[in-house]
Amino acid sequence: MKKLLWMALVAITFAACQPSTFTINGTVEGITDGKAVLNKLTEGRPVAIDTAEIVEGKFTFTGSVDEPQLYLIFIDNNRNPIVFFGENAKMNIVVNPEKMQEAVVTGSTINDIYSSFVKNVPGQARLEQINQEYQKASGTGDEVKVEALREEVSELMEEQKAYFLDFIKNNTDNVVGAHMALQAMSEFEMSEFEELVAEFEASIGDSKYVTDLKNALEPMRQAAEAEKATSIGASAPDFTLESVEGNDVALSSLQGKYLLVDFWASWCGPCRQENPNVVKAYKKYADKGFDVLGVSLDRDSAAWRKAIVDDGLTWTQVIDGDGSVANTYGVTGIPFTLLLDKEGNIIAKNLRGKQLEERLAELLN
Repeated sequence: MKKLLWMALVAITFAACQPSTFTINGTVEGITDGKAVLNKLTEGRPVAIDTAEIVEGKFTFTGSVDEPQLYLIFIDNNRNPIVFFGENAKMNIVVNPEKMQEAVVTGSTINDIYSSFVKNVPGQARLEQINQEYQKASGTGDEVKVEALREEVSELMEEQKAYFLDFIKNNTDNVVGAHMALQAMSEFEMSEFEELVAEFEASIGDSKYVTDLKNALEPMRQAAEAEKATSIGASAPDFTLESVEGNDVALSSLQGKYLLVDFWASWCGPCRQENPNVVKAYKKYADKGFDVLGVSLDRDSAAWRKAIVDDGLTWTQVIDGDGSVANTYGVTGIPFTLLLDKEGNIIAKNLRGKQLEERLAELLN
């Protein structure tokens, strides 16, 4: 019991020692006056939250944060900001407006982690050199040099990607790692990202970054489920939607023929450009066991109906105005098509033009 009381007392004392506000003292080399604007990164965009006058090359910001977060400071009209993680602490910044990216930020242990990450990104200096060399080679028409530089850039990007992911995996106990994980979530396999989120939650569970990670995880899960549900060989998920005639049409009711499920919309230029190819295939193979189901993502019923008439779409047309079926099928862009066999199994994706006609010829001739 005494030990528990002692540990509780230490925890209370430690918490009491933590500052509840921050102070940012800045020194701007080479200028005596101007303005410094403090921005907070909100939903990926900088939002101005305070402005300080630069007097004799100095400025000061004060405030408080619930947890460390990413800040940006813009000096006058300079478009390149000072980027750093701020926390409730006394922080000092020294910056030369000509070299904003080299600003020195001290006093924040969390920012020390971020600064170390940025400082040690591999290949940055070489990428800057390559940019200059590329411009020169492009200007002189040296295609051999251009291609060699492209290959080198590709290799450096892979090296940076590995560094980035390694940093995240080794920093699941802090918000810097969580912030980086949000930026790089598309680079992880679903199961790996789930494990990372669990690790962040175990160490910094009450952080808004963990909340953001968990929110980002759900669409990834849905996309993974949709990808699995619409993989080649899978049985296409059944659905029922209203047709242009006002009748309920179930996907399963169209089994017995090879069926092209065509997600499109009247406002989609590429869809409208592809429609003549589908019309041609339908006319050629409709009497040989081929059918089409158009699934429109239109919200404007009149525009949908007009496009059907204008493009001569004579097959069954249904409307998915709220996008629920498109979400089930993982549709992220249109046109999106699935070719089903007579039992409703998926045998091909996104066949267009000549590819569609060749596949139908194999199946039906």
